[in-house]
Amino acid sequence: MYNEKTFHRSYSLILILATFLANFGFASQTYAQPSLSSEAVNIENQEFPQWGYYTIRRDFRKCISPICGGFFIKQNNLKATPCFDGVFRKECYVSSIDWSSLNVGYDQLAKFQSQTDSRLILRGNLVPEKFDGFEEFAKLQVKEVFVAATKAPAKGTFVGLKDNGIVCVTIPCFSTDNLVLNQPNRSTISSFDLSQVGATPEQLEAANKAIFNQGLIAVGVTKKTGDVDAINGGTEFVATQFYLRVVPKEY
Repeated sequence: MYNEKTFHRSYSLILILATFLANFGFASQTYAQPSLSSEAVNIENQEFPQWGYYTIRRDFRKCISPICGGFFIKQNNLKATPCFDGVFRKECYVSSIDWSSLNVGYDQLAKFQSQTDSRLILRGNLVPEKFDGFEEFAKLQVKEVFVAATKAPAKGTFVGLKDNGIVCVTIPCFSTDNLVLNQPNRSTISSFDLSQVGATPEQLEAANKAIFNQGLIAVGVTKKTGDVDAINGGTEFVATQFYLRVVPKEY
């Protein structure tokens, strides 16, 4: 019998397929996506998840809730986001955002909801939300929240930077994974530069610790270093902004 579990499983498979099509330009409402030179990898069994990252903006339209008053969301690095109804759009409307996994207070939650542009990145997934007398809407169920370190514009490609455990006795040493968000692409870099963000020493220390632990979300560009024509040349990620993870409260 076709039950609710079957619906959720089928819907999840549809979203995964839709996102794959969006990345490679096979859907009629998507565009070819810019990406770094990298190799495709299996999206499973990674210490740093690459999928399900969104920026949000509040919906201030004046009409009855839940039709209006929710949020518009879009996936980082994609020109078109797969929405709950299977249609690719520049932005998707969700009737609400479920922040319960964070265990944060009302004041901090209000700050999250007031953020604009690319100051806030959410990792989560779309789930159905029902309202009496209305059709079914989508809700963004949040798993993680990342806040920009400064007000510097976020320019470039959104990536996850994660130490891969390689130890070298010479340079360049490609010891950091460069994982493109919402795309099955990864590369390794020999160095990274966070100095252009304008962050405080405390924020830079937190960012470096994140790279060696759960991983750091950053946005920027990757460039060659040293002799660009040499086989042993390095590769550096230069960040224009980075995002620090919000740690859920423990009770």
